[in-house]
Amino acid sequence: MTETAKPAWKLGPAREPLDRDVSKRIDVLRIVLIGLIVLAHGARGITVRIAGETAPGAALMLDILNGHVDFVAVPLFFTISGFLFLRKFELSLTAYGEMLRKKFVSVLVPYLLFNIGLVAWFYFVGSIEMLGSWNFVLAEGLVTKTLGLGTTPINYPLWFLRDLLVVFLVSPIFLVFFKEAPGVGLVTFFCLWAGLSEGPYSYGGDMFAFYLGGYLARCRLPLAGVSWWQRAGTWIFCLLTAVLVCSKSLGLTDEAVRQFLFKANLVFGLIAFWRFSAIPWVRDSTVLQRMGRHSFFVYLAHEPTISVLQTRLLSVWWPVGNAQQIAFYFGSGLSTIIGLWLVAELLSKLVPAAYGFATGARTAPGRAVAVRATAGGN
Repeated sequence: MTETAKPAWKLGPAREPLDRDVSKRIDVLRIVLIGLIVLAHGARGITVRIAGETAPGAALMLDILNGHVDFVAVPLFFTISGFLFLRKFELSLTAYGEMLRKKFVSVLVPYLLFNIGLVAWFYFVGSIEMLGSWNFVLAEGLVTKTLGLGTTPINYPLWFLRDLLVVFLVSPIFLVFFKEAPGVGLVTFFCLWAGLSEGPYSYGGDMFAFYLGGYLARCRLPLAGVSWWQRAGTWIFCLLTAVLVCSKSLGLTDEAVRQFLFKANLVFGLIAFWRFSAIPWVRDSTVLQRMGRHSFFVYLAHEPTISVLQTRLLSVWWPVGNAQQIAFYFGSGLSTIIGLWLVAELLSKLVPAAYGFATGARTAPGRAVAVRATAGGN
């Protein structure tokens, strides 16, 4: 009588060290993607604050960047998070409990601190235009807005951290798919996102991108260097972005079809940004590497900073025309990024313990990384 063999893991953990090229590309992408997020949120200075006066060239720029390119940043962060976390994570009650403990320190603590800090600002200092006020928080519910329960949190860009915590909570589901049917899992999560989610950002999209990262790690797809699929994906992303930008003039009016193409294009965008990170002057940039060490702090603090900065700028300068509005867009965004990076450099030296705690560092201060999830190992 033949003993029934236990089923083997179809996609087992990848325990070998990360390729140096892959590691360097992830490091520089941290600050690049955070930079895109800062610019995207700062676009409201043109689209909302001076609504009706947006110059045509600036409007086209925002349509391309804010409407398409910048959208890749969040799913790519989830993909990198899944790649680093799921590549070697194995399911056990002990490992799961330890993982949740670590994520409480590295993700939930910064999430709460930078939301509560904004509540304190509203109460003691005053409102921030385009962001909120004390009365707004009370009307929405103090606990509800602070925790982001069923709504965006007070510091609204931090919804990413809230969603990330949910994804970590359900991570055992991904491991089951890796064991039993890894390809089926990939298709299932994509269909949940593309077919059931109305917008590009949703828990379905979060889980697909996170699972995709783990899938790439466990199937050991060669990510170093520049492969044919990186070149092809980049060209497809550029061409499909152009089609989506010109969709109305091309007669693409079915919103369901457009949304599906938009989400598919985000997948090609992941490839395009990965190809971009292989450019030697990007991958090997010491400036980007150094800024990447504090990109999590830039992310946590950027929204109130850029809102206040733009309010001050618009009180003395009202940008009119393409050149001025484009300068306002990039100037306010880059000033926020560089300014917060310098503040982080200073804080990490003057009060390293407090800075490390606020940014969720579990090791030496200064090693906190972009959107803590991208450090997502065990």
